[in-house]
Amino acid sequence: MNLTKKRLKLYLDTTIPSYVFSLDSIERMIITRRFMAFRKSPDYEMIISDVVIEELERAPEPKRVLLLEQVAGLPRLHMTLEAEHLANSYIRHKILPPGSLDDARHVALATLNGADALVSWNFGHLVNVRRSLAINQLNDHLNLPQIEIVTPQEVLV
Repeated sequence: MNLTKKRLKLYLDTTIPSYVFSLDSIERMIITRRFMAFRKSPDYEMIISDVVIEELERAPEPKRVLLLEQVAGLPRLHMTLEAEHLANSYIRHKILPPGSLDDARHVALATLNGADALVSWNFGHLVNVRRSLAINQLNDHLNLPQIEIVTPQEVLV
């Protein structure tokens, strides 16, 4: 059997550029910096979205500029009506809490754009086996692809 290495399409949520500068979590900062070093690797296609940019732009200066530099040049997905509807479905089905619409938008955009995985450090709303199962159960019901939700550390292994 000839197994070729697939180029992984990875959607980065806002926590990824944020942890590049997270001095209060040195281990995650180091892992995230190692992960981001692969942004131009032929093994990965790293993508972001309008939602990521909007969240980063809420950061105070001078941190905002540093955060935006981390994602500069990455392909950017744009919010669509379809993605907004799917995000609202995750909320309506109580898969994600009502206050986490941006997290739901990240999942919707990653799913609808064929990402192999959504990469995040958000353990509260995203990197959680029960949420992943529920998201994929709804995706199956809607005839949408499955999405892995992982930390940068899981990608680097």
